[in-house]
Amino acid sequence: MTRRQMLTPLLSLLLAISVFGGEVEVVLYHTSDMHEHSANLARIAGFVAKQRETENVIFVDSGDWNNKGDLTALKLRGEPMAALMGIMGYDAIIPGNHDYSFGGKRLAENIDRYKLPVVACNATWTTAPPKNVRPWRLFKFDGVTVAVIGTATAINKEALGEVVTLAPQIDAIRKAIGEVEDKADIIVLLTHQGAPEDAAIIKQLPRLDAVIAGHQHRCFTKLNYMEATKTVLQHSGTFGKMIGRIALRWDGKAVAGRDVRVVKVTPTMPELPKVAAMGKEYVAKLPK
Repeated sequence: MTRRQMLTPLLSLLLAISVFGGEVEVVLYHTSDMHEHSANLARIAGFVAKQRETENVIFVDSGDWNNKGDLTALKLRGEPMAALMGIMGYDAIIPGNHDYSFGGKRLAENIDRYKLPVVACNATWTTAPPKNVRPWRLFKFDGVTVAVIGTATAINKEALGEVVTLAPQIDAIRKAIGEVEDKADIIVLLTHQGAPEDAAIIKQLPRLDAVIAGHQHRCFTKLNYMEATKTVLQHSGTFGKMIGRIALRWDGKAVAGRDVRVVKVTPTMPELPKVAAMGKEYVAKLPK
């Protein structure tokens, strides 16, 4: 058997996993409210990297990287989580209110130094704007384009000082949707504000196919679906204990199928080596 003959069944299998009878499946993996808990970061990154081998993956986080966890004791003003998240393979992330703890200038420094793929459509940086912040990002898979729009939470916005100003979220999200709806088939929104506020946005902006969110440390283990707008809302817990998973199937005209679940992070999950190594370096510096 030639090498090409050996590869053909494998390629067919991989294609079949992402394409179902003409439908294309896109899978969004999600973390939130990790609060400087380092224990599971390498496992989360390793798990998602493995899924990319057979799925069309977008990996996102909906804020509160900092404060409360083991790495907080290092007092490095957000550096450890920014450095780790910068190599975990995220495609899009947003800041939560605890990510404002060290001020807008420090947030901007960490975003650019560690190349964090931040999306924040309602944020205007008045001084030293980070180069890596965009209002939205586009991802393409098998002819399907997904737009991920991000928001910067207004909770604790005073901590940002004069470096960042935040426009009303509804107006900014509506503007972003207008910018991407001719480019994207599927539109996803990242927020950090709470489930009631998320539901209010969904009602006002029915073009959204999914809202991935955080702040309240909730975990939706089953499909939370707004039938009137055909929008999925998911929160996936806290401290890196769970990874949220939303699978959306595109039939060429609309989202035809939705599957939601959470994946429990376990010690048996393979670690991404570079994240594990960096995490150990930071942990080794913790006060004894």
